[in-house]
Amino acid sequence: MVNYLPRSAWNARPPKDGPGNLTVSRVEGAVIHWPGTGSTKVIHTQAAVASALRGWQDYHMDTRGWSDIAYQVAVDQSGRAWTLRGLRTQSGANGDNDVNERYGAILLVLVTGEQPSAAMKATTRAVIADFRKLYPRGTAIRPHSAVRPEPTDCPGDPARAAIARGDFTPGHSEDDDMTPAQMQELKNFIEARSQAYALWVHKQLRRDLTAVVKAYALDIKNYERQTDAADAARAAAAVWATAPKNLQADGTPTTPEPVTPDPTTTPDPSLPDLDPFPTVDEHPTPNGSNNPA
Repeated sequence: MVNYLPRSAWNARPPKDGPGNLTVSRVEGAVIHWPGTGSTKVIHTQAAVASALRGWQDYHMDTRGWSDIAYQVAVDQSGRAWTLRGLRTQSGANGDNDVNERYGAILLVLVTGEQPSAAMKATTRAVIADFRKLYPRGTAIRPHSAVRPEPTDCPGDPARAAIARGDFTPGHSEDDDMTPAQMQELKNFIEARSQAYALWVHKQLRRDLTAVVKAYALDIKNYERQTDAADAARAAAAVWATAPKNLQADGTPTTPEPVTPDPTTTPDPSLPDLDPFPTVDEHPTPNGSNNPA
């Protein structure tokens, strides 16, 4: 929630008769401005901001002939929000009457070349969130240079870049508050940490892989030994399954028991008698042949 400093905080003059309130259905968004003083002297303290606002009100009312200071709300570098015309009153800062009816006007208290601070961006986001509650269709956030009919450099390059990045969009990430140098430093840090982590992982994986390889080699040897023993057992079982029944447990043949002839049986007559051995000639011929030449 934004704490808006009242007009009395900067000793504002009473406004003259002006254009009245904005029409909700016509509002398209908010426009970002800067004072465009051309000076690089910063306006940071509360007293300095209050003095600057009084000076700009005098210029707008006395020199330009407007009803009041032209903007609705001002936001300074410390994140203070200042009530100027107020969010409901139509501004006189955007250009012609048509543009003023379609857009609100938020003044960033910046000088030439000054970057919006994190506090300024945070408060501006909150002010725009309040603006959108009043004007639900007014979601656009534009630099003054994008809507004014005549050319202008308002609100300056740093603010235009912040608008383009979405720095003033409600809900925007706070990572945007880094300068380009800080972003580069963070990028270098992340890259260095990533490389260090990758090296650590590489070394860790090498150690783990070495341990895995050793364990795997040991497991293979154990498996081979177990497999060889199992194969031997299966082979032995197969041999015993096909071995003759007269083998002993150590593989040697069993000694057959002697067979006692049964005197009550006669030999098998189907077996033929063996031929007698041939006679031997006791007077062989000279050439060793038993037949005449």
